[in-house]
Amino acid sequence: MYQTELLIRNFEFDIEKIKVHVFGNIPDSKMNPEKKREILDWYSQVIAEMKSEEIEKEGHLSYVQEEVQRLSDLSLKLLSQDNDYQLLFNAARPAIRENILASEGLVSSPIQSCLNGVFGLLLARMKGSQVEKEQLESIEHFGNVLSYLSYQYGNKQ
Repeated sequence: MYQTELLIRNFEFDIEKIKVHVFGNIPDSKMNPEKKREILDWYSQVIAEMKSEEIEKEGHLSYVQEEVQRLSDLSLKLLSQDNDYQLLFNAARPAIRENILASEGLVSSPIQSCLNGVFGLLLARMKGSQVEKEQLESIEHFGNVLSYLSYQYGNKQ
């Protein structure tokens, strides 16, 4: 969803721009017009939600943040009960701490820090920016934590 929010902001909340630039080059043989319409309707809904929550410039939708909180709660539970998760989390801990400190108070959740790190890599790659080896190692740790959480979260649903 972070990518969707960013895309919507980049296209200035204009569904026509999204239609042209995101779906314009997808042939009907790859995605039928009904499916395109369905997805465009979904984008329109997300645009309305972002405007309603007044997050046009920055921030994330409340239901997205609620999912992050659920993952954070699961993380705390696993840290007290799951040795495999403890090992993964402890390997990521220095990078998590570094990211939280670098956020200058904007981020306090370890899971939010992991999500931001992985999303930051995506943005860097989209921009063609060079990513240092140390950063890639940190992001790999974040990915390991998030993958394990995702698996466990899926099992809880």
